[in-house]
Amino acid sequence: MKPWSRAAQLRESMWFVPGLMVLAALALAQAVIVVDLWLDQRSLGLLPESFEIGVEGSRGILVAVGGSVLAVAATTFSITMSVIATASSTYGPRLVRNFMTDRSNQRVLGLFVATFVYCLMVLRRVRGTSDDVTFVPHVAVYGAIVLALVSVAALVYFLHHISAVIQVSTLVRRVRGELERCVEGLYGEGAASRVPADALASASAVVLADRAGFVTTVDAPGLVDAAVDVGAAELLARPGTHVMAGEPLARVTGDAEEMSTAVRRHVSVGDTRTPTQDVHFALQQMVEMAVRAVSPSMNDPYTARNVVEELACGLVPAVRHGDPGAGWVDDSGTVRLVWRLPSGSELVDLVLDDLRVYAAGDPAVVRAAIQLAGRLLRVAGPDVAARVSWHLDELLAAAERTGMADVDLDRLRTERDLLTRDHVDPGVARREAGHAGSVGPM
Repeated sequence: MKPWSRAAQLRESMWFVPGLMVLAALALAQAVIVVDLWLDQRSLGLLPESFEIGVEGSRGILVAVGGSVLAVAATTFSITMSVIATASSTYGPRLVRNFMTDRSNQRVLGLFVATFVYCLMVLRRVRGTSDDVTFVPHVAVYGAIVLALVSVAALVYFLHHISAVIQVSTLVRRVRGELERCVEGLYGEGAASRVPADALASASAVVLADRAGFVTTVDAPGLVDAAVDVGAAELLARPGTHVMAGEPLARVTGDAEEMSTAVRRHVSVGDTRTPTQDVHFALQQMVEMAVRAVSPSMNDPYTARNVVEELACGLVPAVRHGDPGAGWVDDSGTVRLVWRLPSGSELVDLVLDDLRVYAAGDPAVVRAAIQLAGRLLRVAGPDVAARVSWHLDELLAAAERTGMADVDLDRLRTERDLLTRDHVDPGVARREAGHAGSVGPM
């Protein structure tokens, strides 16, 4: 596994942050005990005698705090698992990672476990009257009390946070944020440095995948740097593509051995898809929420309509930026990597195909899809605009086949006609795309 890919997985794992906090608790306990030993050796007292705690009192406090926070940690973990199970069955299994990677949940769980470890480490240094030396680390014990108070505040915050996280509006906002970051990273300002590029004219070797899984991320700058004065590469499997061991991953020119090593080092293959560079997956997360919301088991067209409206935050910028160049160049301007991103028409097909198949029977969702199409037509070029118009016709035809009431069909057709009438001229769409700084709600 690539170092940068491993680091990304560690940041998203549920145990990494709690593990760091446990290590910090071990270091803190040792440091505070050293301070207590230093004060004890010099007979210095930072606390008045009325605040000093005896041996039994110190042990009782540490045992009470440690046992309590460990029990609370178990309860917190159970609540988190319950929320994950509910989200998986309600909103789709692909959204579970949003709860697993929630930094607030990780920090709260880490605080509870770290407080338990801190109390355990301090408790072992308390010496009673039956020992050769009596030693009570007062500063460390009061540190445990402070951690206990912080843990109580964290528990209250966790209950509030988990209640907010399971709300569909919060979940949609988080998934939308992932989509926006993915689109900005692939189609945004960084794409301006890319140039048009055709497929490599010839290849000295084909790089094969060394394991089965999904292409998750491509370290394009790193691969370009590694290819300088060595050769060039053309990706045959972009992020989101499933490959088997031995299937083509890329074509390379130049030094076949060095370029093959560079491709394997900078193209990561994992067990699951992620929305980091996989724009299809980022869109599918939101589309799945809309589709599940209109299913007979949920029957929640308002959530579906909200999700379709939020889809515009990622889909419109991708269409507005157009298809970025497929070539990544080095400092000399030589193309070192050919990586084709999904086109605007491809992304439009992904969204509107599923809405036509699964949500055509609900007038509210169809209306939201028409409004989404209107936002796309404002910024789309002629090819994408024609594709969007075709999808509108097919969507209304599918709605009619579902037996939708004539009054609803007439309203939807009227709304569609108003949109297409304003955008029948592709030149209008191109002119508007050039100065459309933002797309407001319709």
